[in-house]
Amino acid sequence: MIRFDKFSQKDHLNGILQQWFAVKDRIQNAYEQKDQNVHKHMLVAIELYQKLLVEASETVVFDSVELKNYEVLPLNGEERFEFIVTQPSHYAAYRQLNELFEETTKKMARLRIQYK
Repeated sequence: MIRFDKFSQKDHLNGILQQWFAVKDRIQNAYEQKDQNVHKHMLVAIELYQKLLVEASETVVFDSVELKNYEVLPLNGEERFEFIVTQPSHYAAYRQLNELFEETTKKMARLRIQYK
């Protein structure tokens, strides 16, 4: 198990989430405009999610093989993340990534309270 890092800096994690919100807006606009750059924006967003997992966990490197062992990963997170990575241009992948960000944020908050 790759445990939640209860000493992770909340401000730093919030910075990653703020970056996600900016990228999320670009992705949403790209889908609305049928822009081909949506794929590039999704790749940036996937990297941000990986960074969030690393920064919130007791690890220094993202390990896709050990993905299921991240304590902060939400239910079915491994399967959902695999779908996102293999189909980044699909709107459903964007929706799943958005859900993963939201659910991971909630789980981090719960774990922070639990480990106090």
